[in-house]
Amino acid sequence: MNSEGNTRIKIILGTILLVISMGFQTIAWFVDDKNHETHSETVHVLRAVSLFVFVISVIVFLLIYSMMRKEGSKAKKDVVTFSRIATSLASDYESVFYLNTQDDSYKEYARVDGEENKLRVVSSGTDFFKDLKVNVESDIVEVDKEKIYAVINKDYMYKAFKEGRVIDLDYRLIQAGSVLYYHLKVTKGFNEDDKYIVIGVRNNDKQRREEEKNKAAAEAGKTYGKIAQALASRYEVLYYVNIDTNEYVEYSASKTYSKLEIGSKGKDFFKDCQLNMVKDIYTDDYPMMVNAMDKDNLMKVIDAKNTFTITYRLLLNGQPEYVNLRAIRPRDDKHHLVIGVVNINDTMQREEEFKERLDTVMNMANRDALTGVKNKNAYNIMEKEINERISKGKQEAFSIVFCDVNNLKRVNDSKGHKAGDEYIRDACMMICRVFKHSPVYRVGGDEFAVIIRGEDYENRKSLVDQIRTQVEMNRDDGKVVVSIGLSDFDPKVDKELSSVFERADREMYLNKKDLKS
Repeated sequence: MNSEGNTRIKIILGTILLVISMGFQTIAWFVDDKNHETHSETVHVLRAVSLFVFVISVIVFLLIYSMMRKEGSKAKKDVVTFSRIATSLASDYESVFYLNTQDDSYKEYARVDGEENKLRVVSSGTDFFKDLKVNVESDIVEVDKEKIYAVINKDYMYKAFKEGRVIDLDYRLIQAGSVLYYHLKVTKGFNEDDKYIVIGVRNNDKQRREEEKNKAAAEAGKTYGKIAQALASRYEVLYYVNIDTNEYVEYSASKTYSKLEIGSKGKDFFKDCQLNMVKDIYTDDYPMMVNAMDKDNLMKVIDAKNTFTITYRLLLNGQPEYVNLRAIRPRDDKHHLVIGVVNINDTMQREEEFKERLDTVMNMANRDALTGVKNKNAYNIMEKEINERISKGKQEAFSIVFCDVNNLKRVNDSKGHKAGDEYIRDACMMICRVFKHSPVYRVGGDEFAVIIRGEDYENRKSLVDQIRTQVEMNRDDGKVVVSIGLSDFDPKVDKELSSVFERADREMYLNKKDLKS
């Protein structure tokens, strides 16, 4: 039974006792009045009982009063406590509007600065919705205005209350030229306050911006993760190495590479590398890799360039395959290296095949089809290279031999062009046989140039005499005859190859004249 029921019973009991006391007193008065002398003792007893019962009833009423006073004090204390709780909750809001739905009047409450448990009225009005429209039009971000009108109206609010929904709304407010995030919460009053609606408005700009920042960071993290995953997918194996402790973790995307037995985790990456390279690295590349994967050498390059890359061959399934290793220090992380190994064997093979085809094409473009020696195009390329070295003062000693095939027109006219072609080949073969350490160029129909260098340069004069002796013998036997001129490069005089060539050309014509005479 609650305290209210107990109080009611005590009041009834006290009242009954009071009535009984009055009854005894009335009886005593009546007896005393009618039989004063004969019943005086009875009257005294009745009056004593009446007084006793009266005292008890007074005690009961005093108890009731004391209890009610305590309960009233407790109720008053509870009201104060509730008020403080409500004020504390309200302090979470920048403003709290107390709206009378019967006449649309309202009061705006705000917390009193420096007093935690007090709210004060900061504004009031007779038409909440009219004032709301004024404030919305002047202060709310344009795209959020309709959202507020859709929610802060009686029809919508009572429908939400009827369905047991709480109304929460986020919007943006323009304040001193800045856009701030706000949140409002709408609740309906209870009991005697059921004609009121309470609207709490809170500035949650800091919270929202922090949430947006975290969301953006999370999205960025997802994006970076996807990018990293996509980039990592091209690597056969990745290592995450702590350069302070040398500990590492291996992430292998290939069963082939996991057979290299470096392990998924390890205590010393550089030591394990040196041990495993003995059996995993192709023999010709081993010395290079031992030096490259030494920690001190690797870190020197990383410190200077922040990245390191090297191409070498691994023994995979017993066959050497080209791989590329790339080591990089992550941004804002001085304590780790990310090392990736990607198989580029197919790419290297395609490049080698392409290079071979290109060499073949270039060789065909620079070769004379009739004789097989280099052609005029190759001579022009060589001339450009020599001119560049001459201009830089880096050209080594060389000579030019210029040859002209005699009697070609007579052979063509008398024996035909097929015989003339054979005559040119014989001349070229004689020149190549003598100057066997130097490149020979067919620079015209019946003209050849030789760039004399190396061993041939040291013996150039004896070689020229040798070919001239052979020509004298051929002339007597009716075989191929070649006029020849020799000119040495003089770095003090010659600024380009053409000046050396011109001297050799002049000497060739002198030799041709001697042969004709």
